[in-house]
Amino acid sequence: MTKNEFVKIRILDLPNLGCGCTPANCDPNFISVATRADELKAALEEAYPEKTSTEYVNLLWTPQEQESEFGKLLVTKRQPSPLIIIEGELKYAGSIQVPIIVREIGNILN
Repeated sequence: MTKNEFVKIRILDLPNLGCGCTPANCDPNFISVATRADELKAALEEAYPEKTSTEYVNLLWTPQEQESEFGKLLVTKRQPSPLIIIEGELKYAGSIQVPIIVREIGNILN
């Protein structure tokens, strides 16, 4: 694994608008991808201050991103949302595993 001094993480999300969930009827343990992305960003900043950048991208708000290589994976449902892209490489799909990602970033930085 290559050592880096700074690591860029992108989280691409294509929320499912057809689920019918509202804050009143969703699973009480449900955490949105945007919230989980914020948790990851905070955990990375705490563990590796000023050595990471974490960007959350909602494809519904950024239609041009739907045409990107990774955006197409979500639009065509070839991969589950969200996609975790680290240094331009797709690493995870379907959920944000904060401790696992923090550990992987540590390996990249060290």
